[in-house]
Amino acid sequence: MDIPFPQSSTPGKKPGDGQGRLINCFCEIDGAQQSWTTVPGLAAFIDTLLPNFRGAIVVGNLLYAAYKDKVITITQNGVITLLAGALTGTLPVTWALNNKAPTPDLVVVSENGCFTITPTTVTPFADTDLPQPNSVAFLDGFLTWTIGDGRIFCSDLNAITVNALSFAKAESNPDGLIRGTVSGEQFFAFGTNSIEVWANAGNTPFPLARAAVIPIGLIGQWAVAGYEDGWDKSQLFVASDGTVRLFNGYTATPVSTKDVERAIASVNDKSTLIASVYTFGGHAIWSLSSPIWTWEYNVTTGFWHERASHNLLNWRGGRTVKFNGQWLTGDSQSTTLSVISDAAYDEIGDNLIMTLESGPVKKFPTRIQTPAAYFDWTTGQGNIIGDPDSTDPSVLVSWSHDGGATWAFPNEHSLLGAQGDSGRLVRQNRAGLSTHHGIRWRLTCSSPVYRRCRGGNMDAAQRRSS
Repeated sequence: MDIPFPQSSTPGKKPGDGQGRLINCFCEIDGAQQSWTTVPGLAAFIDTLLPNFRGAIVVGNLLYAAYKDKVITITQNGVITLLAGALTGTLPVTWALNNKAPTPDLVVVSENGCFTITPTTVTPFADTDLPQPNSVAFLDGFLTWTIGDGRIFCSDLNAITVNALSFAKAESNPDGLIRGTVSGEQFFAFGTNSIEVWANAGNTPFPLARAAVIPIGLIGQWAVAGYEDGWDKSQLFVASDGTVRLFNGYTATPVSTKDVERAIASVNDKSTLIASVYTFGGHAIWSLSSPIWTWEYNVTTGFWHERASHNLLNWRGGRTVKFNGQWLTGDSQSTTLSVISDAAYDEIGDNLIMTLESGPVKKFPTRIQTPAAYFDWTTGQGNIIGDPDSTDPSVLVSWSHDGGATWAFPNEHSLLGAQGDSGRLVRQNRAGLSTHHGIRWRLTCSSPVYRRCRGGNMDAAQRRSS
């Protein structure tokens, strides 16, 4: 009998529900072949020695990065310069850069207001005609801010001056505004119950005109991503109804599963939901983290998987930016700025534990005896030098007879093979007699090597249900 591993992680609400889990691994389809492989790891780019990464923007050949109360610049070679002045706060920030020649204006909005950034200093935004904003973006030469009371302000063209009358109000719903983004030459003004889309109409003094109203809001200020430079897909966001939605024109199409929606509902403070994006190897990933989980949507395949760093419930990364051809991320566990890389099989030296859990093999209500099960791994991938986990990689095999409520103590199989030893076979004997739940399989591998599984099958004998 074939062992059914899922395309999307579906743990279910209770043991016995669901069709398997994918943690730190995802389903990839090449032709007619399904396989499961690890998510990209993290390789250190530079240690900033600063805590609490808040977001970054690329300006020419420099990366401007915000940390707790500070802004730094980083060159492509990793040279760090600390800017004078304070960007007070600890929460994520939004950035915007205009087209002013020869030197563009750069501004950033934190929880404490708007600031102007130069290559050397951070200063509070000077034009007092701008009320305190909660986000900033850039559209067609205009810095564009959202205000909590529902107003949208625009700067003068390619300038950091603001006409006191250069604003409009998002009036379709009296829900205020919590975030603004720019995608596809349009400005998306997110409220808690509605989204308004605005475009440059060449008006004076406020240049934008409303193009559409979408009757769903944003659940939390940081729960939207897909507007970033280097991302060529649509924006995705967590809607006010707790679904994840992808923009298709002016239609916000739900793409979340029930498991993802249950995870979102479990978070009491929705402001802690933080979305990011990154790409690798032909895959475009939209990542959503809370303090207690991380779910990732593969926009390329339409599948979902879970992600959790070593000894954490969620992914240590987030707030991504593409710089010098690489996707970088901050790190909740260190002061390191890291590269998201599918050539890295750990996370800055910590184990990246791949867990592949099957759905049930069952023929209800018949019980199943399992003399042996076989798992089709790419073997012979051990490193030439390193510790034993690297040179002689292994996989742990466990199983459950009660729908995943309990699992057998895992057996370690040192069968992924030293480098070039590709003749190994991962096999588990004598898994016992199942209940009416059938049998589920769990494969776990922490070895920092290339890991890919193409599924498995098992010998099975049916027994009459008692």
